[in-house]
Parts: sequence; C-alpha cells; structure tokens
Amino acid sequence: MAVCPSCKRENPIPSTHCPACGAPMTAEGQQAAERERINRRNVGLMGMKWYKFLVYFNLPVSLLINGYGLYESIDNWNSLDLSQYYENLQRPVYVETLASMVLGGLVLVLLAVALWGLLKRKWIGVRALLGSYLVNALFGLLMIVVVMQVQPEPGMETMLKTQFISQYATSMAGMVAMFVLNKVYFNKRKPLFQTENAEI
Repeated sequence: MAVCPSCKRENPIPSTHCPACGAPMTAEGQQAAERERINRRNVGLMGMKWYKFLVYFNLPVSLLINGYGLYESIDNWNSLDLSQYYENLQRPVYVETLASMVLGGLVLVLLAVALWGLLKRKWIGVRALLGSYLVNALFGLLMIVVVMQVQPEPGMETMLKTQFISQYATSMAGMVAMFVLNKVYFNKRKPLFQTENAEI
C-alpha cells in the first residue's frame, strides 16, 4: 500500500497522484513538481510590473478610448453622405469608416477578453492582448493601402498623402513591436498562468 509523501495518507489503489491532496506519488512526479515549484519561484522573481500596468491602467483606459472611438465610428457611418466628397475620395472614405467600425469593434472585444483573462491569470488573456495588437496593425496596413489609392485633386498636396502614410506606418510598426515584446514578456511568465503549457 502506497503512502502519500505529502499528507501521509495510505492509498490502496496505485496512482501517480494522491487522491486526497493531489501530490505526486512517484519519484518522477515529485521531481517534476519540484521543478515546477522552482520554475514558478524564478518566474516570480522576474517581476510583474508591466502586467500590473496592463490590468490596472492600460487595458481599462484602452477599453474606454476604443469604446468611444467605436461609438464615433458608428455615428459617422449613420451620418455618412458620400456626395460631399470628391469622386475619387468616396471609396477611401467608405472603406475607412467601415474598417473603423468592424476592426474597432473587434479590438474592443479583444481588449475586454484580455482584461478578464489577465485578471484571472488565464492564457486566453495573453492571446486576446496579442490579437488586439495584430488587429490594430492590420488596420494601419489597410489604411496605407487605401491612402495609396487616392489620386489628389487639384489643390490637394501630395505631401499630405505622404504624411498619412507615414502616420499609419508608424502606428503599424508600433503595434508589431508591442506584439513581439509582450509575447516575449508573457512567454517567460507562463508558469504564473493557469494554462501555462499553452503555446502561442
């Protein structure tokens, strides 16, 4: 009859873990549990300042800002009158407004899931956070494509078009950088999450 090394309870049925306390019953299991404990301790020593900044400030503020942005996009869509635009600007205005609504709504959902998931220490929160960065980067790329299709009317300066492309390119690069940095940051802290074995 095996005796649990943790709670000392006798277990007549052979098993890898104690049915009473869940502790590993085999030497290999105990070694794995010890490695996991050391891993968690080492991860804890890395610090979680960025995590705290995300869940207690960045994500709540981002939810408010993106929520207001989505409201404005819907309002603009409802009041959109393409007759006020030059013919070669109608399509870009239409695409920009529609993209702001669709992708803005998707980002809002991802941010909400990210906040909930990170607070619950679930890996889905990390996935949602990274997804929000990718969607924002996609929006920047889409806007670059749209602006490049615009043919300036007389009086419209090409410099203005270049400025818009530069603005969206900078935003897109920033989102890609945030994706990479956060992926590295959270991958190093997987053991602190309930689904630490998940891959991204």
